[in-house]
Amino acid sequence: MKKTLIALSLSLASCLSLASVSAHAQELPTLGSLQQDSAASQAFTVMQGKHTLPAWVKKGSTDSPTQTVRLDGKEYWVFSACKPHDCAAEQLAMLYSPQSHTMAGVLSRSNEDSTAQQLTWLNVSDDLSIDGKTVLFAALSGSLANHPDSFNYQ
Repeated sequence: MKKTLIALSLSLASCLSLASVSAHAQELPTLGSLQQDSAASQAFTVMQGKHTLPAWVKKGSTDSPTQTVRLDGKEYWVFSACKPHDCAAEQLAMLYSPQSHTMAGVLSRSNEDSTAQQLTWLNVSDDLSIDGKTVLFAALSGSLANHPDSFNYQ
């Protein structure tokens, strides 16, 4: 009986922990829902600047789950997306600060005929120049998804 109660308690604690993580993940917006927020849309426009982004960025992208990182004590949401049916050719990663409503990003383009990858940095401020670029590139490469706790810089 005692073993059953312990097992039940551990199982319940595990379920509550998973529910907490799941609830936190559900609170984070997706790239698509971010476009519905006026402050985020304005930050996106500032980030884009004079760059022409592929049409799939605003409509029809293949999105990865949103993640959070801390840079210099500030929380950022990390979004990553790619061209549908051709993720290797074009990818976009973005950092968004829900506190300051600022956004930075990187657009990656690769070509089948070349081994080169072209990176276009978008609105990366001096405050984000090293750690921000590291997180953005990690989002493109998959390192952020594989090692999320490794990219929180205080």
